[in-house]
Amino acid sequence: MTEVREVSGVMKQLAMAIFLCSLSLQALAQEATQAYTSDGRRVMLNTDGTWDYFEVGSSDPGNSAVLRVTEVYEMDDACRVQFQLTNNLGYRISSLVPRLAVHNMDDIVYTERSLSYSAVKPTDSKWKSVQFTGLGCRDISRVVVFDASRCKMGEIDQFNEEKGECLSRIYVEPSDLINIIK
Repeated sequence: MTEVREVSGVMKQLAMAIFLCSLSLQALAQEATQAYTSDGRRVMLNTDGTWDYFEVGSSDPGNSAVLRVTEVYEMDDACRVQFQLTNNLGYRISSLVPRLAVHNMDDIVYTERSLSYSAVKPTDSKWKSVQFTGLGCRDISRVVVFDASRCKMGEIDQFNEEKGECLSRIYVEPSDLINIIK
């Protein structure tokens, strides 16, 4: 009789484990999947067969800090990119440090770099260059602006900003020179 109870207990545990696994699989199947288009734009593949472009704090260029690529220099084993930041915010940018992730053709983050802008008055622009060593421009699938948490502009600084607030104030202008997204 004891063996029957033990087998019955094991069967209940096995049934419970199978039930929990099926719930986990259902939950995973109901989540949207993130993917990239051939031009590097991020999309969300919904479980109902539809898709949406994934925008991180997309903003209006007329009321943003506009980041644009102005020059791309192909070198032997490096790529140098010049960026222009134009302040269309209506208040001074004391400090803004956008972070960039460079993806290679295998869609792997090859390197990360930061740009540092300071004292950009409204309607003014400043230029910065960054060099990505170890791969040429032809080997870069995309550059992603993924963070800007070190900022001080208007009433926002690193002590009172909400997560992603500084990044949401940046508009990344599409470029024909190199694939750049936010």
